[in-house]
Amino acid sequence: MYEYYRDRYEENYEQNSGLSARTANRILCITTVVMIGIQYLMVFFGIYDTLPLVLGTQLSVLLIPIIGAVISGADIKETFRIRRVRPKTVLFAFLVILCSYPIVALLNLISMFFVENAVAGTAVELYNHGFIVSMLVMALCPAIGEEFLMRGVIYRSYRKKSPVLALILSAVIFGLLHMNFNQMPYAIYLGVIMVLMMEASDSIVTPMLMHFFMNGISTLSGYFSEDTLEDMSGAAYNAETVLGTGDEMKFALMSVGILAIIMVPLVILIIKATFRVNGRRLSDAFAKDEPVYSRYALPEVNDEENILDVWLVIAIVVMVIIIAMNTFI
Repeated sequence: MYEYYRDRYEENYEQNSGLSARTANRILCITTVVMIGIQYLMVFFGIYDTLPLVLGTQLSVLLIPIIGAVISGADIKETFRIRRVRPKTVLFAFLVILCSYPIVALLNLISMFFVENAVAGTAVELYNHGFIVSMLVMALCPAIGEEFLMRGVIYRSYRKKSPVLALILSAVIFGLLHMNFNQMPYAIYLGVIMVLMMEASDSIVTPMLMHFFMNGISTLSGYFSEDTLEDMSGAAYNAETVLGTGDEMKFALMSVGILAIIMVPLVILIIKATFRVNGRRLSDAFAKDEPVYSRYALPEVNDEENILDVWLVIAIVVMVIIIAMNTFI
């Protein structure tokens, strides 16, 4: 089996070397600026409806990476690793997200001790447009667009420098891309496991499915408990609103924490199982001298590849400024 992947790698690499880190950073910077620019322009022209605001940013996240890859002359299918996945991989993608929910909930609750929930108010406004529209804007569009940008462009290009560094940086940037402190911690966690599952399945479709499952389940549960969310979003939607106070808060937080700890080894086991059913090895995925079958048709790991440049610095500075504004203003 390894010889098969080696032959495919050599053939694909001759035709497509992937995006450079500099090109990826340029795409990230332009996407970040356009996302923010769309929001400010709509507010400037008096458009305060949440739907066009969110849809505009999601479309920019979807279209700019694709346009950037096309302009760079990259093969879209190979650059983004668009491949069919096995039924077992789809099942494991769902299970790993299901097991991750307590972990995400714990990280969400911890952040809400410091800032208010950043999603509830927006979600309630989107629910007014109906279930299908809500699923489209909150689940489907982010699952495709954000995965093209983060796992397709950023991770796969940074991987040329160092697979481990690419994993860490792409997860952190994914957290920053949400531009609020509330979502950032659990977005970083999700960024890590989505990369692992992408490595396990050799397809960007897997993290797309995970992203859709995560946002879709949240949208589904939120839509049918809209009245509760509306009451909460009308007040300060923070840790006390969700957990209560005193002993009640301690018990609730401890319960979520214990469940999250239990789920960590299950998440690891599911990821390892995904590697196994796809004929790949977790131990090889992030080694510089890894077997060629798991290199995603990218060039050999190259220490001379430079990730840090002015485009990345601008993108990170802009995202940090917006996070600070959303937190303190």
